[in-house]
Amino acid sequence: MQASSKHIGFIAANHIPALLAYWDKDEICRFANAAYLEWQGKPQEEIINKISKKELLGPEYEKHIPLIKDALKGKKQSFYRETRSLKNKLLHSEVTYTPYIENGEVLGFTAHITEKPSPKPINVPDSKTEKLLKDFLELAPDAIVIVDSTGTIQMVNQQAENIFGYSKLELLGKEIAFLIPEGHRAKHKGHIKEYFDSSAIRPMGTGMKLYGKRKNGDIFRIEVSLSSTKSEDGILVMAAVRDITDRIRIETELEESNKRNSIFIQQSPNAIAMFDKEVRYMAASQKWLEDYGLKNQEIIGQSHYDIFPEIGQDWKDKHQQCLKGEIHQCDEEAFKRTDGSTQWIKWEIRPWFVSEDNIGGILMHTQDITPLKEKDREKRRIEKILERTNAVARIGTWEVDLDKEEFIWSKIIQEIHEVPEDFVRDATSVMGFFKKGRSQDLMSKVISECIFNGTPYDLEVELITAKGNEVWVRIIGQSEFVDGKCRRIYGILQDITSIKKTEIKLNKVNEELKAILDSGTVSIIGTDKEGTITHFNRGAEKMLQYSASEVIGKKTPEVFHLKDEIIKHGEKLSNQLGRQVSGFEVFVETSNIGDLGTNEWTFIRKDGQKLVVLLTLTPLKNQQGETFGTLGIATDVNERVENQHKLKEAKENLEVLTEKLSSQNMQLANFAHITSHNLRAPVSNLNSLLQFYHTSEGQEIKDTVIDNFETVCKHLTNTLDNLVGLLKIQEEGSKKIEIINFDEVLSKTKEMLVGHIRESGAQIIADFTKAPKITFNRIFLESIFLNLVGNAIKYRSPDRTPIIKLETDISYNRILFTITDNGLGIDLKKHSGSLFGLHKTFHENSEAKGIGLFLTKNHIEAMGGTIYASSEVGKGTTFTVKF
Repeated sequence: MQASSKHIGFIAANHIPALLAYWDKDEICRFANAAYLEWQGKPQEEIINKISKKELLGPEYEKHIPLIKDALKGKKQSFYRETRSLKNKLLHSEVTYTPYIENGEVLGFTAHITEKPSPKPINVPDSKTEKLLKDFLELAPDAIVIVDSTGTIQMVNQQAENIFGYSKLELLGKEIAFLIPEGHRAKHKGHIKEYFDSSAIRPMGTGMKLYGKRKNGDIFRIEVSLSSTKSEDGILVMAAVRDITDRIRIETELEESNKRNSIFIQQSPNAIAMFDKEVRYMAASQKWLEDYGLKNQEIIGQSHYDIFPEIGQDWKDKHQQCLKGEIHQCDEEAFKRTDGSTQWIKWEIRPWFVSEDNIGGILMHTQDITPLKEKDREKRRIEKILERTNAVARIGTWEVDLDKEEFIWSKIIQEIHEVPEDFVRDATSVMGFFKKGRSQDLMSKVISECIFNGTPYDLEVELITAKGNEVWVRIIGQSEFVDGKCRRIYGILQDITSIKKTEIKLNKVNEELKAILDSGTVSIIGTDKEGTITHFNRGAEKMLQYSASEVIGKKTPEVFHLKDEIIKHGEKLSNQLGRQVSGFEVFVETSNIGDLGTNEWTFIRKDGQKLVVLLTLTPLKNQQGETFGTLGIATDVNERVENQHKLKEAKENLEVLTEKLSSQNMQLANFAHITSHNLRAPVSNLNSLLQFYHTSEGQEIKDTVIDNFETVCKHLTNTLDNLVGLLKIQEEGSKKIEIINFDEVLSKTKEMLVGHIRESGAQIIADFTKAPKITFNRIFLESIFLNLVGNAIKYRSPDRTPIIKLETDISYNRILFTITDNGLGIDLKKHSGSLFGLHKTFHENSEAKGIGLFLTKNHIEAMGGTIYASSEVGKGTTFTVKF
């Protein structure tokens, strides 16, 4: 039997789980259902027709005025709010104001609050209230379906028609099961029976997925709340049905988004962690796990404070502030770990949102900057060391900002110029310090080229300080271009006054030595270990009528001697040494005898004439005492008296030279040890010989003394060769430069080393495509190639075929040249400080003189470049030259 629609309307309005109330256009409450009255804690008599909206809302009324006005204009209003009852009971709710319109006139509005407290029955006062209750049912935001105990639909509202797509006529009298998909109907009957057995207001299908079926066959997700009441027709159940398709979609999207966010966080290269509101781990990146030593821990779901118990209250306060919407960050902060170590961290903490204004937790992003802090500390330490080093080496920095016309000098440069700290610098005053003439003209030229063409410079010039003192300086400068325009020039300036003065003195001494040795008739001939002539002075040219170019590197001294004399001396030495001595070895062993190394020999001149000479043979040895050649000094016996005068003059000059060289500073230590080793001994010997000469009686003894002078003179050649070779670097540094092809220089180098290349089977591989040419001093470049390629062959590994690779490249507008070999390698831990020193050798090689790398480095630096090496013992060496 179907219940009357009027009675059902009262029941439905009275028992709907939501809070319902009706307010007329004067904002007086004209109806409130049982749930509303119960929530307010007031009887019907104190609410209906008594209370106004303003009285109900109290201080919040002002906020609701626009909503109420729009509702009374016929516009439906929906919003979320915290609703507070007259008993101060708080309810978080969704509120809907729905206009009540009759005959086109707005008579009031209904307030529908989605919270569903247990209803209590009320008495329907009159027919007007009955109509209102029925209207409330229609105005409910959810679909309302009322069924009896058999499951037959007794009443539906408009929302039910809208959701399911059926009209009321199609729904009334039908079993509710036809609104459920066939696959779910069997379970539904069981749920209905269970509910009628113990009816109460509750959600249906808690923990289960419920589905509805539309008229068009679409199946969709629903949420159902049930309530029951007894009527004269039996028990009636009202189902409030809500289409949650959109909500499920949003929840699914949110879940997928959270999964993606979790994956993103886990795979992020940065240290990131995601936490819920309880600061429990939801996700963490691998970097986070690595930085904090958590790789082997299961931290998801664990409290951050349990993982790190050392976290202080200040951090916990920050976390709580972020959960309220704040963002905290810090570029660097020290963090004491439980193990006592200090960790420096850059961090940021911010909230993450489930939806707008709904914070789900916090995100922490940290970066362990401890290594950066350590590097910064080390950088400052090195800068202090460099500052102290520059002060000792008298090296300062300078900069000119061309846009601002600002001149910046370091403290050292101010000291070099002898100006006060407040000295005002401009272009005129700065240029005025350079000595007029060569220095000032040269600086004007190179500065102009640097600014307009970007050409760097490296010069040695003279300054006149503010106090009038003359100072030699080395100034290096380069430019910085921005958008094709030079914005600044900068560089270094070093006080080289003491070095320059010593250099000038050495040049003078060198000229004196050359004059001494080249002006006499003494023949000085030097050879290597194999006997090949390496030095042939002017006296030898005069005496033997050969030019130096005819014999150096091509002949041995044997060509100047009678073969019979060589054989005779060989037999004598063989008897003394107990082994066979012949050929050039005769001269070598004679030089090793000491005083007995002076004998009369017969020279054969180029024109065939014979000449009797007194020949002194002396072994040439390096600092390790290893013999690397032989020096022979010969004098014409007929010119002995003249030689005595020359010896006295030489002795005086040598004494002066020794006194001069002994005053050289540490920057020319390589020159000092050569002169100290090879010049002081000859002076001492000369003093002794002269004293013995004056006290001796008899011409024969005096002749012997003169002969011994030859032994003393032999030491001069080694000193001369080294000084000439070293000072040549300074002399040739100012020679003209030209454009040179690297292939051309390498080809010449191969020709000069063809014998060694063939002997060793060396493979030379070159690639100059990136930088095929260079503007450089040809003599220097050929010397660099010859020394580096020659060393690569000389110090090859006996276990493999030598492979030598030469390459060029361009870096920051500078040409880089590298040469790599697979030879013996150099122990740089032992020798890095002396790698380019004079007479420094690193292998047991009889040909090593320790001069090649010294000359190479000086050639490169003389042209403004640098050279450095990397090497591994047993694998090979790479030299890199930055021109």
